[in-house]
Amino acid sequence: MTKTTLESIIVPITPPGTDITPEQAAQSIGGVTFQQTKSVEILSPYVEAYYNAKENNLTINAIVYVDNKIITANNGVLKYSVVQNTYIDMDGHAQLQFFIVYDMPEELSGDLSIYEIIFDASPKLFIGGLSNLKTIQTFLWDIDPETSRGTETTVLHN
Repeated sequence: MTKTTLESIIVPITPPGTDITPEQAAQSIGGVTFQQTKSVEILSPYVEAYYNAKENNLTINAIVYVDNKIITANNGVLKYSVVQNTYIDMDGHAQLQFFIVYDMPEELSGDLSIYEIIFDASPKLFIGGLSNLKTIQTFLWDIDPETSRGTETTVLHN
């Protein structure tokens, strides 16, 4: 009798754009346990975006909820990347998207860690000029194409 090894046919799918993952690790800021989960879908990120005109800098602060199984499997570290993408909307204006990419479990538990991910947009990768942005889109992206979830955020100018 021979031993058969099965290999996964799931190929990781990366979102469009360029990797801009910050060097600093995401910070765990707590956790939450839901006694009864109402959905197996991932939770949308909470996102704030701040444009600093003096420095032509757009900083994004995203709060994401991550299943504790992922954190435990990676020794307490959130392994993720951030991808920046430019697209042209229906009115012909350049818009900005961000994808926070990590491997999510197929079924979410009610036991979640809360992580804060702070990163800066790359002005070189955005053709529309950061000062012109009114909103951005931020998505959580599952590398094994099951799920993604996103939100649109107003850019605060100072």
